[in-house]
Amino acid sequence: KDRLLSTIYWCEEELKRMKVDIPTSLQHVASNVEEYIRRGVRSDSTDKVPTEDSSTSAINEKYQSLMGSPTSPMFDSAELLHILKIMHSSLCNSGYSYVADGLLTDIIRRVAVFGLTLVPLDIRQESTRHTSALDAITRFLGVGSYAQWDEQTKINWLQSELSGKRPLFRTREIETLGFDSLVLDTLKTFETAASLGPGSIGAYVISQSRAASDVLAVMLLQKQFGMTAAKGNLMRVVPLFETLNDLNNAPEIISTLFSVPNYVGSVKGKQEIMVGYSDSAKDAGRLAASWALYESQEKMVEVAEKYKVDLTFFHGKGGTVGRGGNPALYRAVLAHPPRTVNGKFRVTEQGEMITQNFGSTGIAERTLDIYTAAVLAEQFVKHVDPKPEWRQRMKLLSEVSCDEYRTLIEKQEFISYFRKATPELELGSLNIGSRPSKRNPKGGIDSLRAIPWTFAWTQTRLHLPAWVGVGDALWAESPTPSKNDSLLTDMYNQWPFFREMIDLIAMTLSKTDYSISCNYELQLVDEKEEDLSALGEMIRQKLIRTRLSVLHVTGCDDLSSGYKLLQRSMKVRYPYVDPLNVLQAAIMKRLRTLNNNSENLNNAAVTTSSAASIGSIHIPACVASNNSSLSSTPLSSSEEKQLLEDSLVVSINGIAQGMKNSG
Repeated sequence: KDRLLSTIYWCEEELKRMKVDIPTSLQHVASNVEEYIRRGVRSDSTDKVPTEDSSTSAINEKYQSLMGSPTSPMFDSAELLHILKIMHSSLCNSGYSYVADGLLTDIIRRVAVFGLTLVPLDIRQESTRHTSALDAITRFLGVGSYAQWDEQTKINWLQSELSGKRPLFRTREIETLGFDSLVLDTLKTFETAASLGPGSIGAYVISQSRAASDVLAVMLLQKQFGMTAAKGNLMRVVPLFETLNDLNNAPEIISTLFSVPNYVGSVKGKQEIMVGYSDSAKDAGRLAASWALYESQEKMVEVAEKYKVDLTFFHGKGGTVGRGGNPALYRAVLAHPPRTVNGKFRVTEQGEMITQNFGSTGIAERTLDIYTAAVLAEQFVKHVDPKPEWRQRMKLLSEVSCDEYRTLIEKQEFISYFRKATPELELGSLNIGSRPSKRNPKGGIDSLRAIPWTFAWTQTRLHLPAWVGVGDALWAESPTPSKNDSLLTDMYNQWPFFREMIDLIAMTLSKTDYSISCNYELQLVDEKEEDLSALGEMIRQKLIRTRLSVLHVTGCDDLSSGYKLLQRSMKVRYPYVDPLNVLQAAIMKRLRTLNNNSENLNNAAVTTSSAASIGSIHIPACVASNNSSLSSTPLSSSEEKQLLEDSLVVSINGIAQGMKNSG
């Protein structure tokens, strides 16, 4: 009892010293501790030993009567953490270490990891939206058109406004200023973020960041709505560099940003930068994008060291190799450029990868163990700095690969082939994604999001984004398989980055299927369109060349030889996935025919007797008899379309599961 009283007295004094508001004096608790303990064991209404429920109820009632109701809720996890640590110290100093290191320590750890909000949310918005908002504001203020200013003029104005105390406009009058709906949506996002409690929002990611002013613009909009470093509610502003040009220009952009004293002071010498693997690969091809990401991160680290800024990279990867994914997590982390991890590694987990890596407690723990082990080991492993001749060769490979990739996708007939030989059009119309498949519904490949771009080619088993351009680049360096290119062999054997890149491409190539992809073309592309058929044949010849080139570099006889488990797994999956591919092509053909001839098919009907048949899809009578939509009553065109779309979704999900890393 004496030791328990001493820890309560000590804790009360510490809380008073902190000027923490104590609703009811802990001295009162201490003076009634015997009664409190006794009533925790005995019921207030009887001398009998209470049940567990009545005992708990008695304790809760006594606690409420002693402590009263809290004066105000607690939103800041740091405040709660401080008090919990005082309680921990009090128990330890009073000889109750075994108590302190029990549930209390667990709570302290949970608060430290999850805070009071469990998970902070990131906000992501395109830089053009912020430009439009500031353009509307500058026009309202009568100082010109922000969108038409050059970069230096924008930076000068932004610095001036960030240094001043005057707001740009009265926030409460935002609805009356004449801004359009998109501008209001952008501004109200900041207004909402400013109203949330500490720890609710993590980073503000700026898509399509192309200048230092894009970052300063978000800082100014935060200031307008009262989000500042002094108040402790400033969001981390994270520029996202995602195209080849953006990655090449990134070091210069952050150098300009770090030269702004007000900005570096606000972020307290810490900066997070997101690098995009998906759009960079869609823009330049996998090989060129990989090398651009490697060099860009190296140079950005040098800039950060120059300005003494602590840099953290946020890796925007998807599940597929074409979007930066890598099933070998441990090796993937170690293959990053030297001095770019340094104990800090942030990465996106998307789509089916969330289920695959965190779908159960055991798998989630294993995944986190791998990440933790890799990030820790990265600080002690001896990094391989690429030799000058390796860099020169990678530069040549990157240039050839990028040229070949862009030459292909910029062909006039390529978009038409892509839309006809893959389920790209169906992916856009079916409700199977979290976002629209295109940023601009009327745009081409440039406006298509990276996920449907990769996903569509995965469905046809061609996996084109992961390898196009690679074979041409390697073949240009070693035009015949018999030629011994010792430099490429040395790079593969000694340089983890190059080895991981080639191994991943080899793994993806092992999942490609010449015959399956050819069947999609035969089913879906009109044979009269000879230019599209010729393009398809050219792509498949590039596939063969890429396979031979990669095998030559690795020195292996099998593309999946580095992934034995995958090799065995795919042998089990193929007998199930192959029929799904054949069925999917048939469903797409029938669905497109139905859509193209909807007027003629309105009066058409599909009947069933002993069996129902849709196009080339045979439905057994046992299935048809149990399905009201496949009864003897003729199906209308809308019912048939719905049935086909449902079947298509099933095939898409099945193939995605079979390929595993599809998005």
